[in-house]
Amino acid sequence: MNKKNIMNFKKILIQKKTEILNKTNNIEMEINTGLNISCGDEIDTASQNSTKEIYFELIENERVILNSINDALIKIEKNTYAKCENCNNIIPIERLKAIPWTKYCIKCQEKLENPKKRLRRC
Repeated sequence: MNKKNIMNFKKILIQKKTEILNKTNNIEMEINTGLNISCGDEIDTASQNSTKEIYFELIENERVILNSINDALIKIEKNTYAKCENCNNIIPIERLKAIPWTKYCIKCQEKLENPKKRLRRC
């Protein structure tokens, strides 16, 4: 992969990282302010608790992606970006365009997601 492509992916990763940080900060502010007002009956309280749980799950999902983005940015600095962490093959640019923070080529990802197959070198 050429330097221009890598710099484009770095820009995309940084933009996505900023988006996620803004989104999680907004959700956390919503949790800390808007949902702490306890007026109403048990149904209102249950609804607020359910909403908080959904927000916490969203934040956790975003943090998983954020960690992968940070890993990808480190790989760019170490010149190991776009290499599958399992088989060390180059991850195709089409896959990186879809998921710039991916850690695995499609074959290894499929093996990882299929519990009947063991993850090993392609």
